[in-house]
Amino acid sequence: MKSIHEFIEELEMSIENCEPGSLRPETVFRELPWWDSLAVLVTLAAFDSCFNRQISAADLAPCRTLADVYALAAR
Repeated sequence: MKSIHEFIEELEMSIENCEPGSLRPETVFRELPWWDSLAVLVTLAAFDSCFNRQISAADLAPCRTLADVYALAAR
């Protein structure tokens, strides 16, 4: 399983307007200015790429931080 930092790097490379090194596990992703429906799709794809598991937008609903999203991989 990839580390949370590898997952975050995948997100930073995949999301347009996201500066490399700007995300942290404690980042509240919904407060980011570029967070939109496309960012949700990219996050779902990055999760699949990193953990070989699919999650839905509904799975993201209770998540607040990137660490919360990462924790979904352990379920």
